[in-house]
Amino acid sequence: MPDRVSHLSRRAFVAFGLGGAALTLSGCDALDSVLGDDDPVPPGAVTPTAPAADADSTLVDEVATAIAEAGALAAATGTTIAPLARIGDRLARIHASHASELGRTEAAAPPVVTGPRAAALRTLLANEAALQKRLVAAAQTAESGALAQVFASMAAALAQQRVVLS
Repeated sequence: MPDRVSHLSRRAFVAFGLGGAALTLSGCDALDSVLGDDDPVPPGAVTPTAPAADADSTLVDEVATAIAEAGALAAATGTTIAPLARIGDRLARIHASHASELGRTEAAAPPVVTGPRAAALRTLLANEAALQKRLVAAAQTAESGALAQVFASMAAALAQQRVVLS
């Protein structure tokens, strides 16, 4: 009597096929680790689909310069006009902190502040408002989400100070 021929079920066929594929793929990984990983892209090369590493660097430089200039104006206003010393010092410290966060360590050249106290205060507050708008615009145009959050936080800090000063 002939032996009964066993048939392979579809489920078994699919299971063996997936198992064989998994074994083959893991074998390729093991072989790569033994022979060394030969990447087609040399180290340090940028892939064409990756965003430019300095996509936001120009924006950061422009904003850092604006912050440094605002800090110089605040410091000069506080130094030149005694009644505005506390306000100027507070804003200068905030701007120095913001500039440091963006990697800027050098200060801008201090401007010459002249005129009565009220005019100097108006000039200082107008400059702070313009910087706040610049930070909001920078937050909207930044390609990096983390950088956009930093700019938005800086704009919020200036908005709080402007409310306190008004």
